[in-house]
Amino acid sequence: MFTKIKNIKLLVLAFCAFTLQVTSQEVKSRLQGMVDIPIPGASFSMTYDPKGGPLENVKNISGYAYVFNDYRWEIEDLKMKKNGAVYSADFTVPKNCAFMAFKFYGNTENGLVTDTNQDAGYMLVAFKEPKVKMPGADLAWATFRNKDFNGQFGDYFKDFSIDGDATEYWLKKEVAANGNRFPEFFDSYFDVLKKQKPEKFQELGSKFLADFTKNMKGLPEEVYSKVHHIYLFDLKNKTKADSLEAVIEKQFPKGSHVRFKAYQKIMPIADVTERNKVITQFLADFPYNSEVPPSQKYFYDNIVKMQFGYYFDTKDYKSILAMIPTMNFANLNDAYHQNISKALYLKVVDPALIETMAVPMMRQMQQKVNDMSYMQGLYWSPNQATENAKTQLNNELVIQIRMYDILKKYKEVLETFALLPFEKRYEKASINDIHIKALEAFNKPILEVLKNAARANILSEGATAKLKELYLKEGKKEADFPAYLEQLKKENKAEEKIALMDPVPAPAIKVQSADGKTKDLALNSGKIIVIDFWATWCGPCKKAFPAMQQLVNNFKEDKQIEIYFISTQETKEGYKKEALAYLKEKGLKINTYFDLVKKGGGTNNASFTNYAQIFKSSGIPRKVVIKDGKIRFTSEGYSGNPGQLVDELTNVINTLKNE
Repeated sequence: MFTKIKNIKLLVLAFCAFTLQVTSQEVKSRLQGMVDIPIPGASFSMTYDPKGGPLENVKNISGYAYVFNDYRWEIEDLKMKKNGAVYSADFTVPKNCAFMAFKFYGNTENGLVTDTNQDAGYMLVAFKEPKVKMPGADLAWATFRNKDFNGQFGDYFKDFSIDGDATEYWLKKEVAANGNRFPEFFDSYFDVLKKQKPEKFQELGSKFLADFTKNMKGLPEEVYSKVHHIYLFDLKNKTKADSLEAVIEKQFPKGSHVRFKAYQKIMPIADVTERNKVITQFLADFPYNSEVPPSQKYFYDNIVKMQFGYYFDTKDYKSILAMIPTMNFANLNDAYHQNISKALYLKVVDPALIETMAVPMMRQMQQKVNDMSYMQGLYWSPNQATENAKTQLNNELVIQIRMYDILKKYKEVLETFALLPFEKRYEKASINDIHIKALEAFNKPILEVLKNAARANILSEGATAKLKELYLKEGKKEADFPAYLEQLKKENKAEEKIALMDPVPAPAIKVQSADGKTKDLALNSGKIIVIDFWATWCGPCKKAFPAMQQLVNNFKEDKQIEIYFISTQETKEGYKKEALAYLKEKGLKINTYFDLVKKGGGTNNASFTNYAQIFKSSGIPRKVVIKDGKIRFTSEGYSGNPGQLVDELTNVINTLKNE
């Protein structure tokens, strides 16, 4: 417990002058059962009905609470159970909880959707006994609903319900009731002073801090560090800041401030060998233990990344193997993604050598997936952090499958597939192909895998041919196969709704045809224009061409549709001949045009640059659909699933036709 500061009420009243009457928060009908007087340690059950709110049509709804517990913000999950159309939401009030605000959310195709009671909030104040609020209740009430304090709460409010005057009022009440805890929230008072009295901030702030620092003896380093930060950055008083820094370094020689200064010395070192020596010394001087505050955990996460990368680049694989058991899940995942996956993709390290590190890393990741190492402040709840870790693990398992395929270890391919959730096995056509290859290596049946891939609309050309072959072996007619394939796609799948963009004016496009003539594309002709930006050096661009050829074939008789292929971002000589030769070699009956070269540049991206600026990305392949001179849809990249691409663009075209 903090030492009580004498005359603290007078200190606060010196700059707190306003008093407001604040009405109690109305509880809306979607959340019933919030108890009037929640007691720390007690459990209660609420009922959440999404009807009429933003989550009404969301299948799986979860919830969590922002909790002010012993003068620190935390995040707790709600125990949610679905009962028909409503959910029970069970919650146990933490031991020293003063305030809680509930938030409900669900993942949709359009991203995360949340419910905070039409911006009014689902909030409760905790009581240690009737009419006696818990310490911190007024402070939490004051700061949670103010935009100047609410940034850490994941945009709980869009329009904030109280201003600085009301915040000042409730902070005064907190000091009156719990003045002995003031050192734990003095910085909140200082922030109010900065916002409320900007014209007198320097004068009042300096006096306030001078009075406060007279009684700091025996307080923890955290308070000293906050005062130092205020002197240095808010009051711009370097003399006071330097003086206080000397006190901090003397009283806390192995504390957070000295640790931070030591960490800062690491980052500017360009020579990786020298930097690794400094890192080794840092870890000897400041080992990771319970004394490291959560705010400095990222020091050690970054250090692990740097060390792993250094050993990987210098081929010190023995040191990597020694590191792996000491790494948490987040460290392992980052190292796997940045080193193992990258080396496999670029083919810069022998896959057999990569396997010696990837296998123990994967084993550790499976063991540590629930270690909460992705918890960063209030960004995620424990459930969200764990779900993110599981998602990352599944992503790396897919990379592991690719590695085993390269090594032709088909037994391991199948074992790793067995670790993936069912839906994750059918996200990429190339992974389906590996699965099928592994099954065929052991003469195992592949029909169900092919059918599941078809249901997910994730079939490569080769897999489609295999499914057709098995279909015909059953004595079925070839003419009936397309209908059979469409029926599989529709099984267990709701009709997809295409999310069109709000109309954006389409920049003009001038191109050159194969015969060297230039033309302006008619983007406002009343037709629906589909554009595919591609390049000869772009592997995904070329892999998507068979699907795009199918799209061309499907709409070749439709006078409302124009499909253009535009070669862009080429720098090497002879790219036009190479592009035309490639299309001819692959038997693609599509006409490509060439973007023009900008003045003073060697790259043919004059038109594409304008589109890249709109989408904040220059990645290709880039599909753009235009109607009436306005961009209505775009997508970047290629998933490897031809049927998915054709269906997506077909749905976009048909939706625009029906507008």
